[in-house]
Amino acid sequence: MLNSTQTRSKALIILLSALVAFGPLSIDMYLPSLPSIALDLSTNVAAVQKTITIFLIGFSVGMLVYGPLSDRYGRKRLLMIGMLIYVFATLGCIFAHQIEHLQIFRLLQALGGASASVLSRALVRDLFSNADIPKILSVMHIITMIATLVAPLLGALIVEYAHWSGIFIFLLVYSLLCMCWSQVSIQAPKPTQAPTGILQNYKVVLSNRHAWGFMLSNSFSFGAMFAYITASSFVFIHYYGFSAQQYAYLFAGNIFSIIIFTAINGRLLNRFGAYTLLKAMAIISCSAGMYLAVITLLKLESPWYLIAGLAVFVGVTGSIGANSMANLLKLLPQQAGTASGISVSMQFAMGAVLGYVVSLFFVNNHPASMNVVICLSACLCLFSLLLTRGFKEV
Repeated sequence: MLNSTQTRSKALIILLSALVAFGPLSIDMYLPSLPSIALDLSTNVAAVQKTITIFLIGFSVGMLVYGPLSDRYGRKRLLMIGMLIYVFATLGCIFAHQIEHLQIFRLLQALGGASASVLSRALVRDLFSNADIPKILSVMHIITMIATLVAPLLGALIVEYAHWSGIFIFLLVYSLLCMCWSQVSIQAPKPTQAPTGILQNYKVVLSNRHAWGFMLSNSFSFGAMFAYITASSFVFIHYYGFSAQQYAYLFAGNIFSIIIFTAINGRLLNRFGAYTLLKAMAIISCSAGMYLAVITLLKLESPWYLIAGLAVFVGVTGSIGANSMANLLKLLPQQAGTASGISVSMQFAMGAVLGYVVSLFFVNNHPASMNVVICLSACLCLFSLLLTRGFKEV
């Protein structure tokens, strides 16, 4: 049987996982509702799609603010402020009757929700020991991937059987529950460092060579994942002739691949350090990327060659993300919020850049540009770790 301390720790891990899932739930649940919103608000799909871009911008900006502020004023206070903004904005989304209003409230929703996404990671550093950090981040990543998998299905069900505002009602209830749970359960320690400004915290993080290595490695891995997301539906549906349902199964399979690799990573952390495993996973990622480039050069057209390479490449992204973040938080414990904010914001920015690069060179739905971008990014993910030479694992 679990003792009370173990039970509280497990409950706290579930809560932090629920907080980090704010991003995928707020984005992915919303996707199936776009046509319905366009029709109901008498606007075009492009205007509704703009709300996604607005949300991603607000999400990234919010992370860059909450992180360093939390290093100075404490995590819990900033978390509660951000979640209050999210709740208010979600109410606005429910009652929005014009697309302009929805865009404004989605921006506010992103600015509020960013607090949960970035501070949940920083709280891991505050509340758990160095040995537990990579294991807990791995568990959180698995739960986030499950949320990513379930969110669009749940959103589609809500749109099919209810009004699109039902998605925001769900998010409102979810955020209120998380806010109340956080208020009761999170006892974050007050900052132990002397008060410093945002710019000083940024200077400490950005002047650290090892930090750059971990952040860049994570960003290139995550960015290549976005390159896959951007191009894969066109590749498999239009080039290889998969049905939409078959592609959905394939995408779900890749999510499960992430879950499996991340679970293996969690097990291996009992024997190896997060830094050792980060290097190992980056080597696997680079090997998978090079494999994808080789099958492109050799013109091996069978989709199964592509599926096998993608399963490995996509699968290790979760482990790379968890291990790089764990090492980053160990490296800069006093600037954990700032480091977490910069790292997560960088990975979203890299995703946007690499997704755009793939689209620039995308020809006749052929997988070549996707495979080449993934290969280059996976190699840069590994080479970025050269900046971490001399890092001593705690």
